[in-house]
Amino acid sequence: MKEKISILLNASLLTNFFEMGNIDRTGIFFTVYNVLKEFERLPNFNITLLINNNRYKFVQKMKNDLFFSKFSYFKFYDEQLIFYRINLIKTYKNFIKTNTNIFINTLYILKIIKHYIYVLYYCLMKYIHNIKKICKKIDIFLSLDSIIHNEIIKCTHIKNFVFLHDTMPLIFPEYYPSFFSTKNHIIEYAYIRNLNKEYYYFCNSECTKRDHLKYYKNQLDEKKIIVTYISSSQNFYPDYDKKKLAAVFNKYKVEHRNNDEYIFSLCTLEPRKNLVFTVKCFINFIKKHNIKNLYFYLGGAQWDKFIHLLEEQIDSLKEYQKKIIRFGYIDDNDVNILYSNSLFFTYISQYEGFGMPPLEAMQAGTPVITSNNSSLPEVVGDAAIMIDYDSEEQCIKAFENLYFSEDLRKHYIKKGLERAKLFSWKKTVKKMSDVILKTVL
Repeated sequence: MKEKISILLNASLLTNFFEMGNIDRTGIFFTVYNVLKEFERLPNFNITLLINNNRYKFVQKMKNDLFFSKFSYFKFYDEQLIFYRINLIKTYKNFIKTNTNIFINTLYILKIIKHYIYVLYYCLMKYIHNIKKICKKIDIFLSLDSIIHNEIIKCTHIKNFVFLHDTMPLIFPEYYPSFFSTKNHIIEYAYIRNLNKEYYYFCNSECTKRDHLKYYKNQLDEKKIIVTYISSSQNFYPDYDKKKLAAVFNKYKVEHRNNDEYIFSLCTLEPRKNLVFTVKCFINFIKKHNIKNLYFYLGGAQWDKFIHLLEEQIDSLKEYQKKIIRFGYIDDNDVNILYSNSLFFTYISQYEGFGMPPLEAMQAGTPVITSNNSSLPEVVGDAAIMIDYDSEEQCIKAFENLYFSEDLRKHYIKKGLERAKLFSWKKTVKKMSDVILKTVL
């Protein structure tokens, strides 16, 4: 075996974050970041990062950051950008054909020229930064966001490992209308096209493995699909310090009196997250029991769209709108304290590839209500209350059980803390590295 195994790790998702900012971070981002941190600690591997050269902030970050400066990196020009520009050119040309306004057409002609220049530039840079140069020195390609660069596919001596996260576009096609668009040559279609029996695949849950085999059975070798549970976005722990909590409320300009209590939910605003349903159940719950001092705190939702959906679907919203408090994006340093001090945490999603927030809530020492579908039972085990995601009766009953019973809350806090110990990034990477090492023996 070689003294050190050379891994080219696809870090393009990290580059997107440093270009776009904190709001762009999802569970997949945290997977890439935390797996990279753990691999860096292992003595068997030499890691080179594959980054998108169009993300200039990340390049600067790497040079100045104590952690990222440890890695060598290779810059590539993503061919998706070429196809994106070409499609814009085609769109503009079609518009000009049907438009009679000379002034507007002139503007679009200038745009077409600009995009042609970009395409030529990308093609030139793609030639200069030929990924084949670096591939000669690479043993393993590891993609943690499911995408493999086309040039790497051509390098037959490299063993490819891909991390699979979910099959949401297949389960909820109405939310992903462009997923299978070969016309647009989008990234997601390339992901499906490149699934094959030669690669090794890590899955973040049995659910993700099962779903991929269901939809892509003919493209995959089940023996090369390894369930590899992930962990939480950061280190969470019980922290019931009321002074810290008050400081967080003050920071986000949330009025909170000493006798107020709250339940908490943290997720992006996607239909499958089922937030409108959960808020509706919350309002019906406090109406039923005439509860005056309980609030629903939301982190991560886009409020303008969300409030519109609530107004459409909840008749009594105006009367209870002040009970629904939106924090928006919550800084890393503040999430833990909000988890810990919530009466309980809700995550009644329609489907999850893994379900990171319920695990985080358990780590932070709060009771959890979540759905009984997809991967969520794998994450919470018997350490949370699980319900049908579309059952208002079950949801309100779960609210009642936790709200009115301090003993039950303590029971699930204890169970949750024990359950959460089963998950860590160290365990994740240990399993991944063991599999990788076996392939080069």
